[in-house]
Order: sequence, then C-alpha cells, then structure tokens
Amino acid sequence: MRRSQLRILTALSGFFLPVATTTLAQDVPAELTLTMNEAVVRALDANLEASIERLQPDIAEQRRRQAMGVFDPRLDVSGIYESLERPQNTRDFFATGRAVEIMNEENLKIEGSLGGLLPTGTRYNVTIRAYELQNSLNREALARFFPEYTSSTTLTVTQPLFRGFGRNSTLAEARIARAQVRAAKETLRGRLDQIATNVIDAYIEALYAHELVRVIADRIALAEKLRSENERRRQEGLMAPIDVMQAESTRAAAEIELIRARAFLTETENRLRELIFSDFVAASETRFILADTLKEIAFEDSLPAVRNLALDRNAEYQVAIQKVETERLRVRYARNQFLPRIDLQVSVGLNGLGGDFGTSFSDYGERTQPEYSVGFISSIPITFTQERARLRETLLALRAAELEVQRTSNRIASQVHTAYTRVTSATQRAAEAVRAVALAEEALKSEERRLANGLTTSFNVLRMQDELAQAQVNRLEAIAEGRKAITVLWGVAGVLFERHAIHLIDATSGGKP
Repeated sequence: MRRSQLRILTALSGFFLPVATTTLAQDVPAELTLTMNEAVVRALDANLEASIERLQPDIAEQRRRQAMGVFDPRLDVSGIYESLERPQNTRDFFATGRAVEIMNEENLKIEGSLGGLLPTGTRYNVTIRAYELQNSLNREALARFFPEYTSSTTLTVTQPLFRGFGRNSTLAEARIARAQVRAAKETLRGRLDQIATNVIDAYIEALYAHELVRVIADRIALAEKLRSENERRRQEGLMAPIDVMQAESTRAAAEIELIRARAFLTETENRLRELIFSDFVAASETRFILADTLKEIAFEDSLPAVRNLALDRNAEYQVAIQKVETERLRVRYARNQFLPRIDLQVSVGLNGLGGDFGTSFSDYGERTQPEYSVGFISSIPITFTQERARLRETLLALRAAELEVQRTSNRIASQVHTAYTRVTSATQRAAEAVRAVALAEEALKSEERRLANGLTTSFNVLRMQDELAQAQVNRLEAIAEGRKAITVLWGVAGVLFERHAIHLIDATSGGKP
C-alpha cells in the first residue's frame, strides 16, 4: 500500500511505544485497494487524537527524569571581590587589641561546593573555601602574612531520622512518575485499540454493504431472466401477461432496494474515509477495492478465558491498576510526612592559613585533629493539621482508585459478556442461514423446473427468488454482526492487534520490525 508517511508505532513487550515524528499528509489515490490491516495502519497514521496521545508517554517519561534529577550531584562555584571601609568599634578594638580608626578591607573570596541527595534521604555537601584577605591589620609589620590566605574544606552530612528517611520518601515522586509513564502507555494502547476497533467495524460494514449490493443485483438479474422467459412464453401463448407484469414488478422493487443498498454502501465508505484519511474532502472521490472478504465466523474461546484475558490485557483496566499503585505511593509519602522532622547532622572539616593559596591548603597537615560538629535539627508541627489532612486526602484517593478498579472490572466483564453473547448468537444464526440458503437454492431450482414443465406459476418462482435473496441477506447480516462482535470482544480484551496479526513498525528503524 502506498503511503507518504512512516508508520508510527512500535510493538514491544505487549504495548505500543510512541516515536517522535509523524506526518499527516497522505496520498489520496483515485482507486485504493485496501486490506483490513492496511486500513487500520492508515487510520493510525491519520488520526489527530492518536497523534496527540502518542506524545503523552514521552511527556510522562520526561517528568520521571525530572523526578530522578533530584539525585544528581550539584556543583556550585562563586567568586566575590569586596572592598570595605568601616570604623572600628569598641568590640573590634578589644578583639584585635589594636586601635585602628578606620578598617579598610579588600578581600577575594572563592567558594565551591559539591552536594546532593541519596535515595536514603541522606544529604551530603563538600564545601571548599579559599580567601585572600587584605586589611588594615595584616598590613602592619606584626602580621604573619600579607595578604593572608585562608582555606577550609568541610564535609557535612545530614541524615533524616523520621520525616524524609528512606527510599519510600525520597523516591516517591520518581516512582509516581514511573507509574504515570506506564499509565500513559496503557492509555495510548487503549486509544489505539479503540481506533482499530472503529476501523475494522467500518471495514466489515463496507464489506457487508458491497455484498448486499451484489445480492440485490443478483436478485434483479434473476427477476429480469424470469421476465424475459415469461415474455417469450407469453408470445408463444403459453403464459398470461400477468406473469410478465409480476416479474417486472418484482424487478422494479428490487431496483429500489438496490438504490438503498448503494446509498448505504456510500455511507459505509464515507465512514471508512473519515477514519483513514486526514483530509476527507480530498479523499471523497477515492474508490475502494476491499481486498478482504466476509469470512465465516470461527470462534472457539470460552467466556471465562476471554474474561480473564481482558482483565490481564485491557488497557483501561491496567490504567486503573496503575492509578491504585500511584495512590499507594502517595499514601506512603504522606505517612512519612506525618512524622516529626528530626535530622542528625555531622560536619567534619580542616582549615589552613598561609602566604598564598597553596600554602594555606598545605597547612591542613599542621592541625592535630579536624574540626567537627555533631547535632540534631528538629522541626515539629504543633497540631499536624496540614499533614493529617494530606494523609486523609491520600487515603480517600486510594479508596476511590480501588473502587474504580472494581467498577472498571465490572464494566469490562459486562462488555465481554455482551460481545460474547452477540458472537455466539451471530454464529448460530450464520450456521442456520447457510442451511437456509442451501434449502432456498434447492427450492428455487425445483420451482424453476416445475415452471418449465407448466406445473407452477411465475409468482411462486418469484417468491422463491425472494426467499433465496432474504436468506442470503440474513447470512451476510449474521456474519457481519458476528465479525463486528468479535472485533469488539478482542478490543475489550486488549488483543485486537495480535488477533488480527497487525504488526506496526518504528518510523525510526527504517521500516524494520
């Protein structure tokens, strides 16, 4: 099949992943030979809603990456030059022991820190400071260095003991985002299942309309053949004019039905055009040649098997399951946030002084021990009103999500049961219709032989022709309804593409599966 755009989905691990690009421009041929599978692929290429929905998994994935980005180390660097002039107060005088009326300072301060967060909730930070200090005091002869170079290196570790402790707290947002990625993929798959179901339904309807036109055309041909034979017999004096008129009347009635059938065929093809072309007006004159046929119904799966399959593969049900998982993650996080904040903080560092930056860092070795500090930082709400409300909200949302799973399960079971009943009914009707067609054909042949021998009237032959045409229409209706019901059934079960052997390929793979 000729298409101007690339196929847009990839079948991987039982669900469809989006690709980044697609084009909506399509070739609109004057005549299009179309299989059912090609109709589905064209519809997926052209459908704007599917194009929008394909972006959602990518959007959700970027949110997940944003959430995981909180664990990336962060490097901060600053450099500040400052020039200060201020009078020395009494406290400064007693602190330095020197009388300097105006304190002049020119300082260069360079700081760098590397810090981050671990999944355990631990925050770490390594800070290095290097200062060049020039002031009124170290300009004097008694000063050890001019300018003075000071440096320090400090490692600070803060570990939450209650609120913010553990992976359930720190990874909550990332896990929620990951669940939302899965939900977005399932939502996309469900939307594609719905599009494919609609396309296959329209294709089957168009096949039925084509067959209906054929059956009525055959009925007209039989009526015309009988009219011609009756006219010949009338001219030979073997038949009354009423027999010719009856045949002509039947043919005229069939012509009316043919007009209706052709109008119905146009309607079904318009529906198919709307689904598979992005520009309906441009495709309005395209003539379809449907390559597939209305095959006899063959269905062997049991109702419990299909119902279980639907609960395992149905996209809507999987989205509901992911919603429950998301709400459970939020409940865990809310429970953690209900705890008081008490953090253990440990800090270890070294410092040095010298006549240049290198000497100040080398001076670290002159220290007998590093400087350190150990302590607790706490923040405890008095009423926990906000935290309590947040926890209750998440518990209610979890309950709502669990009820939605049950409601979705019931709806899916109902849809499966209804579709399965329709398939069973259509299968039985089709089998009876096949038998009815065979009997009607045999009865018509028998009545035609009797008419040739003058043992019956053309009215009876016309009645047999009508019965044959009606039996053929009944058979077509049963097969079409059964095929459509099977399509709905596989769509609800989430295996429509698999059962119709529709394989979609990645646009970025150069056409490779």
